[in-house]
Amino acid sequence: MAKNNMAGWSLALLRIYLGVMFTLHGYTKLFIPGMLPGTATFFSQIGIPMGNVAAVLVALAEFVGGLLLIIGLLTKWTSIVLIVEMVVAFLKVHLKSGFFVSGSAYGYEYVLLIIAVLIVLLFSGPGNFSIGKLLFKNKNLH
Repeated sequence: MAKNNMAGWSLALLRIYLGVMFTLHGYTKLFIPGMLPGTATFFSQIGIPMGNVAAVLVALAEFVGGLLLIIGLLTKWTSIVLIVEMVVAFLKVHLKSGFFVSGSAYGYEYVLLIIAVLIVLLFSGPGNFSIGKLLFKNKNLH
C-alpha cells in the first residue's frame, strides 16, 4: 500500500514541476513585451506555417496546459497537446543540434526528457493531489 501511495506522490511531483515549467514558458511568451512577436518570427524562420497563429497557440498551450498540469485537471488530454508541441520542437529545433544541450546548441536531451515525462503522465494519470481525481472519481477524465 505504501508503495502505491509513494508512486502517486511521485507522479504528482512530476506533474506539478512540469506544470510550473510550462506555465512559466507560456507566461513569458504571452506577457513579456516582445516575446510573442519574437516567437512568431522564430517560428516563421524555421518553417512553421502561420508563425503568428502558431506562436499564440503554443503560448496558450504552454500557459493553460501548465496550469492544468499544476492542478491536475485534464492531465491526460493536456499531456497529448504538450507531447505534440514537444515533438514539433524536437523535429524543427532540437534534432539538428545533436543530443547534448551545450552553450548555444539546443540539443534534444532535454526535450526528450519532457516528452518522456508527458508520456508517463498520459498513461499513469495525475497521481495524488489532483483536482481531476476529486471531480471525476470514477471516470477516466482526470
